[in-house]
Amino acid sequence: MQYPDLPPLAYWGLTSSTWVAMWGVLGTITILLIVLLSTRWANKRTWQKCAILSLWVHVIFAFLSVTVRIITGAPETGVDVPIRVAVLPAEAPIVESKPEEEIQPDWEHLAAPPLVAPAADPLPDPIEETNSSTPDSVAMESLAKVTTKKEPSPPAPLLKAPALLPAPAISPASDLAKTEPASKDEDPSPAESAPETSETSQKPPVESIASESEMEHLDETSDVVPVTTPTTPNQPAVPEKYADRFAMDLTKLASQRGGSEQTEKAVRAALGWLAEAQSDHGGWDASRFGSGQERIVLGHNRGGAGASADTGITGLALLAFLGNGHSHQHGSYRIEVARGLEYLRQRQRADGSLYGEAQLFARTYCHSMATLAVCEAFAMTHDSRLEPLARSATAYSLAMQHPTDGGWRYRRGDTGDTSQLGWQLMALKSAELAGIEVPNVTWTRIERFLRRVRRGNAGGLASYRPDSPASRTMTAEAWFCHQLLQADRNSALNPDSIHEAMESLSTELPSPSNRNLYYWYYATLALQQNQDHSPSSAKCWESWNHALTTALLTTQENDGSWNADTVWGGYGGRVYTTALSALCLEVYYRYKPTVETGEIAGREGWQSLQR
Repeated sequence: MQYPDLPPLAYWGLTSSTWVAMWGVLGTITILLIVLLSTRWANKRTWQKCAILSLWVHVIFAFLSVTVRIITGAPETGVDVPIRVAVLPAEAPIVESKPEEEIQPDWEHLAAPPLVAPAADPLPDPIEETNSSTPDSVAMESLAKVTTKKEPSPPAPLLKAPALLPAPAISPASDLAKTEPASKDEDPSPAESAPETSETSQKPPVESIASESEMEHLDETSDVVPVTTPTTPNQPAVPEKYADRFAMDLTKLASQRGGSEQTEKAVRAALGWLAEAQSDHGGWDASRFGSGQERIVLGHNRGGAGASADTGITGLALLAFLGNGHSHQHGSYRIEVARGLEYLRQRQRADGSLYGEAQLFARTYCHSMATLAVCEAFAMTHDSRLEPLARSATAYSLAMQHPTDGGWRYRRGDTGDTSQLGWQLMALKSAELAGIEVPNVTWTRIERFLRRVRRGNAGGLASYRPDSPASRTMTAEAWFCHQLLQADRNSALNPDSIHEAMESLSTELPSPSNRNLYYWYYATLALQQNQDHSPSSAKCWESWNHALTTALLTTQENDGSWNADTVWGGYGGRVYTTALSALCLEVYYRYKPTVETGEIAGREGWQSLQR
């Protein structure tokens, strides 16, 4: 309760004259004390005088405190003045690294691209029309039946984008062959659909280009006849970086570059297992194959991260198919790839993220792995239906980069680590190959981060974070990051740094008794790309490659998978280990080398492991 018109002393029910009189009494007593201390009590000890004065001063202060009103700043008093803050878009100047506590991020809000499907070119004349009785038929090709299950309410709405696959069809596959050809006048355009499509949404019929023999074969393995759109003559060519994936004879190409018939058989067996492990909803269920097991790796408890990392594991599985030349438009696993891409499309949120239901420590990994798969598929096929998905995912990655540190971690605003950087950089490079613009400042920030984690006498080693010691895994990952940037950014390591990195990696070759697939993956990419730079580089790659193929071929299970008994396998499960192992064995053609490599099989002392 407030009394704005009364003096503070009136709260005690006393008049002003009464309070004046009381103050007069206090003043009189004070004067008497001073007189006594200087006359009658003059001979008392000093500490006694101080005690008497101190006690009396506290009495005065106590009396004074009850006469002062405390202003509370109630809402109804005064006028609130709004404060406006403007965020300037200007980029901070490039400066050398500072301690992390001094970093003051000037947040940049990168606008997400419009989530509206681009106008599609007229599709080729359809050969057959589906006989689905539901108005829910999708405008895109039906590549496989997808069973949709109700997802828990997400923290953000899911993204609407052109569908790659239809909702489950009511008509059996055998009925599709009896449909009448679609009219040539029809010009189906991509329609937006959410993961749970509306019963009243109207979509044009799908088209089939599969031959009768393909239909008969696919009827045995799928409830819905897969259909796809062929590469049109005016379609852009596959980026040169991915061209070797489509070689007429991958086994021969792999054999020339260090692989063998056995490594290709192992890859085919792994892809077969991955295809069988795919869930009905189109993705790969991480927990179904042992993910989320906490093993306290490197002394840290991550709370079983990976238990719900389905989008990330799906991304890795798709990368294994894409790395062997299979897309949703090409190869023997068109159905599996299309269903996987559709699964990711249905789980993309409105902010562009693809981490799904992953826990905190797995979210950024899941997003970057899934984004890498989507962007590779888009770059390989130039399918316009993938463009909104790829652009939104890329925009989310760009927005999550720390503006001054240059890295990525678990949350927006976290300073980065090298482990996250590798996946994000690969995803952004694939987006660039697909024609998605990545700002130059993004690469500048990445280079800045890589400089901060360099270690060793020659700068060839790397650490997990700027304040961490060097490790071989981070050295391999950072080295490959430099290789990705070197083509157009002149970010290659100098010869002394490369030699230091090679020496570090060569002291810990792959071994069946100590499987660290994450380390093997990045070290294999870096050493394979570096093999023709010098005789010592070639020798280092040959030693590594022989140890790698020996370790992988001798530990593959009879069903084509690799068990999860690896350093990080408890978090990712068997799909993680199988996909990464296949990617390691696809290294001979997954990325076209910057310098054409000679035939390793013809080099002196080369051995090919027989399995």
